[in-house]
Amino acid sequence: MNKYLRKGLREIIIGVLLVVLGYYLMEQRSNWYKLAMLVGVIVFSIGFLTLIYRLIRKVDREAVIEMREESHKKEQEEDAE
Repeated sequence: MNKYLRKGLREIIIGVLLVVLGYYLMEQRSNWYKLAMLVGVIVFSIGFLTLIYRLIRKVDREAVIEMREESHKKEQEEDAE
């Protein structure tokens, strides 16, 4: 499991828990619910962006590997001639 995947999932879970805590505090008529929800949404967003970053890195890595394979094949063909 990639470090970005672990970090993203962890932040998403923490964000969801903070939003749920915010709803609980809102039902209890506590003013701390605003802070809990705000932090929860921010943490969730960072986690989501981290997952997107992981997907972009994975696609980019595969493209680089593919380009290297193609250039390696071209070098082998040139050496064979």
